[in-house]
Amino acid sequence: MAEESRRAVIAAFTGNIALVVLKAIAAAITGSAAMLAETLHSIADTGNQALLFLGMRLAARPPDETHPLGHGRDVYFWSFVVSLLLFSVGGGFAIWEAVRTFLHPHPNESYTWAYGVLAGAFVFEGASLVVGARAFRHAKHGRPLREYLRDLRDPTILVVVLEDSAALVSIVVAGTGLALSQRTGSPYWDGVASGIIGVILIGIAVFLAFDSYSLLLGETASREAIDRIRAVVDGESTARGLVDVRTLHIGPEALFIALRVRFPPDLRAADVEAAATRLKAGIQRALEGVTRCDLIVIEPASADAATAVRAPSPRSTPRGPAPARA
Repeated sequence: MAEESRRAVIAAFTGNIALVVLKAIAAAITGSAAMLAETLHSIADTGNQALLFLGMRLAARPPDETHPLGHGRDVYFWSFVVSLLLFSVGGGFAIWEAVRTFLHPHPNESYTWAYGVLAGAFVFEGASLVVGARAFRHAKHGRPLREYLRDLRDPTILVVVLEDSAALVSIVVAGTGLALSQRTGSPYWDGVASGIIGVILIGIAVFLAFDSYSLLLGETASREAIDRIRAVVDGESTARGLVDVRTLHIGPEALFIALRVRFPPDLRAADVEAAATRLKAGIQRALEGVTRCDLIVIEPASADAATAVRAPSPRSTPRGPAPARA
């Protein structure tokens, strides 16, 4: 998963650097508000990919005295920063450029150059989206989209795919605005296109902000991971039931697990310790390919503790401002 995320980010970053140069030249030559909005969009996207890559590098650092559970949440923090930049630099400036066009309209020039740059941008963004979509499809493992988004704990690929998709739609909008301005002789259509691009970017930014917000606060493991943990405990011959299970993602592929397990009252301490060791090893094996367990804590429960009912499954609705309980 980490390698796929890195590949998608690098592909998007490389394409966006070239697009910034091309769009900036086209915006300067044509004076188009939509082209300037597209330039700002690509600048924001380039910065975003750099920040995502930075977050991935920082998250890979080993635990230390200050951060004993590692730095996995760096990915979530920088994804949140990306959403803020997309909102302000991308969406905010695009809408401002639309307002400026309506307040101070001016005719556009060199439409042919603008169309050529937009066509080239469409090719670059399309190629980047293909890489991101391939990584997205591989990470989804054939699951329904709603289920995948519900259990998603690594926002990097989602950010890349949404940004590239928004870029392709924005290119079509910019081209349409330029065509209408050329046909009617009115620069206002160009301003309308810039405003629509701004609204698209702000919508994507708000969605990503809520997504990262929930992850920063801490989310439980996926339903599949919890089911596998429960199956391991049920398979332990000395265990008499799972009283409580608490899980918390401390990074896209790092999980903290705390269990309360009921054992027979006459079981010796050495036997309880051996059972806990077997449970930890079994959980590690059961979660291979799903996530990585950085810390597993098993607490013996009292003999009269009731066996837990099925733990609440992870959120079944898209992320919002309210965090999912771990």
